[in-house]
Amino acid sequence: MTNTRGTNADKEERKQHAINLLCQNIPDSLVVEELHKKYKKSYQTHRGDVREAKKEIVKEANYTQEEFNYILQQNFDNIQEAFYKAKEDNNVSAMVGACKTQNSAIRNFVAIKRELEYPEMWQNEMESSSPRRTHNDLDRLDNVYVHPWDKHCKEQDDIPF
Repeated sequence: MTNTRGTNADKEERKQHAINLLCQNIPDSLVVEELHKKYKKSYQTHRGDVREAKKEIVKEANYTQEEFNYILQQNFDNIQEAFYKAKEDNNVSAMVGACKTQNSAIRNFVAIKRELEYPEMWQNEMESSSPRRTHNDLDRLDNVYVHPWDKHCKEQDDIPF
């Protein structure tokens, strides 16, 4: 049985090449194809190289909130573009795939947003909240408890003007 993945130096070289290609905004599938043409390893090996390259990019990234929002908007625009291209071609499978990708991207966005804003949300709640009191049934209808995350989201949605 031979080692089809190569030495650690080979893996590092492939990973660096994949990072360079990914930084040029080339899609993952084309990066895998380019790696396959250049290094002649299996597709599975090159997909792993691309995953490792993406991890390296994310680990070294220090994004501001504006840059993060721009990247997310760019991803959503690419998904919409793929959907409309599939719609022009009457490719129902690709349209469904684009919709699933968009749903997954929205779930990931909400999870990332929650993780980034969770400490701030709890800090705001601790500063502004009074201890909970027991109410009789009629009072409870007037003062419905709102979870801090829901309150934070509602504050973010309120337009300031």
